[in-house]
Amino acid sequence: MKYAKIFSIIMAVAALGASQELKAQSDSNVYNERVVVTSRYKPVVDESAKINVAPTITDTVSTITRSFTYDITTTRLTSLYEPSRIKAARIIGEPATRLYNNYVKLGMGNYWSPLAELYFNSLRSSDKTFGVRATHRSSWGTIGRANDTVPSATYYGQAPFFLTNINAFGKLITGKHLQLSADLGYQNDFNRYYGFSDSTLFAVKGLLRDSISKSSYVASYNEFSLNFGLKTLNTDVNALGYEANINVTDLAASYSQNELNFNFDGNIHYGFTLAQKYKGIAYLHLMYNGYLNNFNPISLPFGCNSLLQESLQNRDDSTGRSVLAESRFRNLYKANPYLDFIFSGFQIHAGAIVAVDAFNEAKGKVHVYPDAAVSKSFLNELIVATLAAEGDIDANSWNHIRMINPYIAPNSDVRAVSYYDFAARVRFNFSKKMDLNLYGVFSSMDDDLSFRLDDRYELNNVFTPVYDSLTRIKVGGNFAFVNDEMLKLEVKGNYYIYKNKVDQKLGDQWVEKPLYYRPQFDAGLSATVNYQDKVFGRLEFQCMGRTPYATATAADGGDSTLYLPLRYGVNLEVEYRHNKALSFFLKADNLLFQRYFYWQNYPSYRGLFLLGLTYTIPY
Repeated sequence: MKYAKIFSIIMAVAALGASQELKAQSDSNVYNERVVVTSRYKPVVDESAKINVAPTITDTVSTITRSFTYDITTTRLTSLYEPSRIKAARIIGEPATRLYNNYVKLGMGNYWSPLAELYFNSLRSSDKTFGVRATHRSSWGTIGRANDTVPSATYYGQAPFFLTNINAFGKLITGKHLQLSADLGYQNDFNRYYGFSDSTLFAVKGLLRDSISKSSYVASYNEFSLNFGLKTLNTDVNALGYEANINVTDLAASYSQNELNFNFDGNIHYGFTLAQKYKGIAYLHLMYNGYLNNFNPISLPFGCNSLLQESLQNRDDSTGRSVLAESRFRNLYKANPYLDFIFSGFQIHAGAIVAVDAFNEAKGKVHVYPDAAVSKSFLNELIVATLAAEGDIDANSWNHIRMINPYIAPNSDVRAVSYYDFAARVRFNFSKKMDLNLYGVFSSMDDDLSFRLDDRYELNNVFTPVYDSLTRIKVGGNFAFVNDEMLKLEVKGNYYIYKNKVDQKLGDQWVEKPLYYRPQFDAGLSATVNYQDKVFGRLEFQCMGRTPYATATAADGGDSTLYLPLRYGVNLEVEYRHNKALSFFLKADNLLFQRYFYWQNYPSYRGLFLLGLTYTIPY
């Protein structure tokens, strides 16, 4: 009877469970499935393809709200069952993706424009990496067509550029929290002062282009650099961290120019907790730049007038130095203490820069610049507003100037630009796909860099730097739309208002001194496409407003400003990845084929096309 009673209870419970299961199966909105695994468990992580398009959830079944009530009756259950120990599961990780430690890129374009690039890097390592990269890009085309009968006003001869970079680098992590890095670099930058036509050459010098040596108006720069750095990787709160970098750069240029730059950049930082609630970090950033300039020419670019040539010929017999020779040491020292922390929803950056300017001033002059910004988000981070006050002083060294304008005169005057910026920025995060940034910046600058033609050169093809003190209002913004990884659209633009702080006297009136090579606006539009990680494309449109470059005196005695015309262009880049080791690319610049001017008297190529491939060498 005892077993019969137990059996009847079990059957009753089973029948009740069956009825509930049938009821659940009758509901078409509920789906139940039970899977019984009978084999031994062996976890495997299968290789899966990358998903380029982020999945979206589309609910095709209408949601039905169901109301129900339930009671919970607490019953203590005492169990005498003691489970056996479970052996540790054997987990097989995902196989490491194969890394390719090299690639070779080769290309060729019109205007005899070769491209070569070689890259090698060490494979995966937890404590070290090293490698080398070498690139070369050049062009040997001519601008315009020569005229056999009369000197052409549109023929500028060969307008070459030649740029080669070689860089070896390495990093090593010692212990757990210290990283050492070093790199060694070399760059050769070559071009010509080609900014004169055949008709200009004949009118000024009475010569034809074939009668002058191309080497007489070259500009060549060789740069050697060595960098060593170390930093701690410990980012814990209440832990002291530091970073230091030492860089030495030697610039050897044509016409006996040499500039040695020694740079130190380091910081000490400490994380802390404020009022046991707010986290922050304190920094002390220290910087030093030293420049040693030497100039003792034995020649200058072709076209230098006779007065300058005479001064070159007057050399000291005992030292061999020209009257134009110069040797000077310049320094910049900067200390930048600041704090970064979050307080009551505000992101606060508070600090200052104390600088000693021994670059412009031989005895040194102390400057204090603000370094502060406050940000606050609103409407669940839909809007982020920022107010900032910033300033700094930076050196316009020979190396810096020649990278902006390669047609600069040897031994050009160098100054350090000092500026104060006061900015307001607003960012709208409409969604993960759309982002809008608007900003306005008021700047006050002293010794801001610009250029004009050097009147010591008769062909009007060599520039000299101009340093202006001015105020600038900059208003602009950029908008970005990202559709997963397939499409990215960007629109950006800036409008500028300049005012020179210095006036000049014209006749009986004082008028504002003109500012050159500063366009009133610039704008750009770009679209980037990634199709299944196989085809990549980028199309961009760029526009720059008219650029003032000189002032001319009219027949009536009045002055008028001369402008380089509105500059606009379309560029295209397409790449097809055949596999992980081989891809093909096409680059096309200036698709509208306009002959625009970067600098006065320096016309550009009408269109530059480059076709090539990238290949990884397997081994």
